[in-house]
Amino acid sequence: MTHTPAGLSHVSGSTNLSSCRFPFTPSAPQRTLHATRLTWLRALFITIFTLLILAGCAPSDDRVRIRIWHEKRAAERDLFEDAIAEYNRSHAGIVVETLYRETEELRNLYVVAAVGGRGPDLIYSPADNAGVFDLTDVVMPLDSLFTPAFFDGFMDAGLVRYENRTMMISDQVRTFLAFVHNRKLLPEAPQTIDQWIAALQAATIDIDGDGTPDQYGMTWNYREPFFFIPFLSCFGGWVMDEAGNPTLDTPETVRAIKFVIDLRDKYHVIPGESDYEMAEALFQEGRAASIINGPWAFAGYGNAGVDYGIAPLPQHHETGNWCAPMVATSGYAVNSNVPADKLPHIRELIEFLTSAEMQERMIHEIESIPVREELRDLPAVKNSERLQSMIRQIEVGRPMPVEPQMRQIWDGMRGPYQLVMNGAVSPEEGARMMQQEVKKRIADTFL
Repeated sequence: MTHTPAGLSHVSGSTNLSSCRFPFTPSAPQRTLHATRLTWLRALFITIFTLLILAGCAPSDDRVRIRIWHEKRAAERDLFEDAIAEYNRSHAGIVVETLYRETEELRNLYVVAAVGGRGPDLIYSPADNAGVFDLTDVVMPLDSLFTPAFFDGFMDAGLVRYENRTMMISDQVRTFLAFVHNRKLLPEAPQTIDQWIAALQAATIDIDGDGTPDQYGMTWNYREPFFFIPFLSCFGGWVMDEAGNPTLDTPETVRAIKFVIDLRDKYHVIPGESDYEMAEALFQEGRAASIINGPWAFAGYGNAGVDYGIAPLPQHHETGNWCAPMVATSGYAVNSNVPADKLPHIRELIEFLTSAEMQERMIHEIESIPVREELRDLPAVKNSERLQSMIRQIEVGRPMPVEPQMRQIWDGMRGPYQLVMNGAVSPEEGARMMQQEVKKRIADTFL
């Protein structure tokens, strides 16, 4: 039996092979397609080869890259980015890259990244993160990175220490609350609680007589625990004891909560509903005569055309306590994963960002509160009514705890406190719930 190769018909010896059509013999269209493919492949090969040659000839980028994650906003961020651009231009071998993140996202993503051996080289954040950073071992102590002479240039508030180690170096006192008033609607800031309430009532106006104020005496984000703290301290309460245990289920907490509710339901000087954005809009649009807010927002009021003044929050005429906000700096911490050969570059950058020159520039451009003693005596500070008012507010404020329990306190307070504001539970029950929730959260995180 004769076997025929696949695809080839059996032909006899007398068959004219030249007349046979072999399956593997291309037709004219097929030959054209084949030629096109070859041309395309040659072009692709030449392109790839050329790119490889060019890549081999291109100079390698061996500059040191330093990444910073931060939460600077608005005008402060613009100043920061300008300063970083200037630093890059003056340091040919360095590239500093910045990334903005919201405060909560910043902390959470940084901790996750750094625990995994990654993340930015530097993080700029509020000082109250120091305890969490230390607990999770994601930042390195800075005492051996800088000289004592460098530290001597800072006020105590400028060096964030936890368990006798320097964890962060600050460039400003940035976290606190103050009383901000529209001078056209509320020319003077009252100094005591009773005067304060009377002034806010006078500034609350129902223009059309429909029973709802068209202008409120005050607005602020009163549903958020951080913005409640000044009234807690005013009535003699606080969030924790020296051992880090929560101290929220107290008569002082109940009195403070009732006072905030009275501002809304008894005196009717604040809106029935409020969050941060709503409060900002009411004040900037002239529909609220005053607001409680922090320095991160002040420049925006001027940009919105508000003629505003800043004053300390009032003093309680009975307890003698000031409505003392928590006060904290913001500063730079170094990722514990930064290699040793990169640390000299990190040190130089921090020295630049926290220098007297940089802090003086921040005074002039964003009215920040410096953490270098000699800068407090500058004419730009001493002759500024707003800066002096902020300094007075800081002086009667209370340092924000840096213990890691502070994170659980904020999160544990929020739910029960907002239930009270919504009328779902009483102030007494809310205080008990806050205490229980915070204790549970602390226990769950092994603190």
